[in-house]
Amino acid sequence: MKTYIIILSLALFATLSSSYQQPFSIKASIARGQEVYMTKCVNCHMAEGKGLDPVYPSLVKSEWLAQKDRLVQLIVKGMRGEIKAGGKTYNGEMAPAGTNDEETADVINYVRNSWGNKGLPVKPKEIQPALKVVIKGYQPY
Repeated sequence: MKTYIIILSLALFATLSSSYQQPFSIKASIARGQEVYMTKCVNCHMAEGKGLDPVYPSLVKSEWLAQKDRLVQLIVKGMRGEIKAGGKTYNGEMAPAGTNDEETADVINYVRNSWGNKGLPVKPKEIQPALKVVIKGYQPY
């Protein structure tokens, strides 16, 4: 009987703890996003976000960071074709980052709040709806 109660208690605890969601923390998201950036983005956009001119655009105070839906699609689907960023024209390709919804939101929060950038937080639940938005001129990788 004791064993049954212990097993039942553990099962109940596991169920309750797995259904509990912690509140969103932008600070924690940015910290996780830095790890994602250093793993998946740093080779092209560099540690300081300055890019590698004339091949990879800078993320420092980039107007592209304000466009959440486009930014989500760039990270998840990659891109190809000409873009203008920071007054310069780039014509290259960016492979998909291979991130899940949480990692995508985290890396967006990191770049939107680093190197002098200031941006509103993006939550993981916003990623899938952003992927459904049709963006004029956007060409996925």
